[in-house]
Amino acid sequence: MFSFTSTPAARSLLFAATLTASYSAQADIVLSSTRVVYAQSAKNVTVNLTNKGNNPLLAQVWLDDGREDANPQTLKLPFVVTPPVSRLDPGKGQTVRITYLGQPVAQDRETLYWFNVLEVPPKPSADDKQSLLQLAFRTRIKLFFRPEGLKGSAASAAQGLKWSLENSNGKVKATIRNDSPYYVVLHSGDVVQNGKTYPLDLAQVAPFSSISADVKGLTAPGKGVVKFNTINDFGGLNQYESPL
Repeated sequence: MFSFTSTPAARSLLFAATLTASYSAQADIVLSSTRVVYAQSAKNVTVNLTNKGNNPLLAQVWLDDGREDANPQTLKLPFVVTPPVSRLDPGKGQTVRITYLGQPVAQDRETLYWFNVLEVPPKPSADDKQSLLQLAFRTRIKLFFRPEGLKGSAASAAQGLKWSLENSNGKVKATIRNDSPYYVVLHSGDVVQNGKTYPLDLAQVAPFSSISADVKGLTAPGKGVVKFNTINDFGGLNQYESPL
């Protein structure tokens, strides 16, 4: 039996951000991808969920707009996700369908949303005398909505990043500028100067924006190259090199 009900109080508890720890060592529900790319021309996109555990689970799915702790019932997003709740028996799967409703979204750049899966374990039986603490496990991955007609490509966006170094309060920082309409998700990177390598603390760069990253161990900016890895649409790594 599952400890899931449809009362407002139960729904609020179900979605609470505090329920993001695992009741076991790791999540049992595995997603078919580590990110979702929704091309505007697509009728819908799908994500497959599989229960790799030994017990039946409930999976509740929803999207958010970056406000991780917001109540999904209050979010007004241009998508519908079906089914919102599924039972997954051990070794079984469920296909979740995401459909764009055609409402206004920025057309000159990608928009980032988040796909959430909350797995709810079954309620312990009355015969179970052990002391158990059961928590739901939440998985959250990026969903990029990609309008039609954007110039260039996601791959060329990574190649076109502009890098520069500067001193900032006694530390060297790298500025990364993205002039493309695509998100560039930076996985890792290093500044190489005079044969020495200095790691970068990187994050994603939104369209038409820039970020600042710490260069660990470097005491003064200078000429060199930056070698970096990005995560592509399929969750793999692409390697690039750019002069400084």
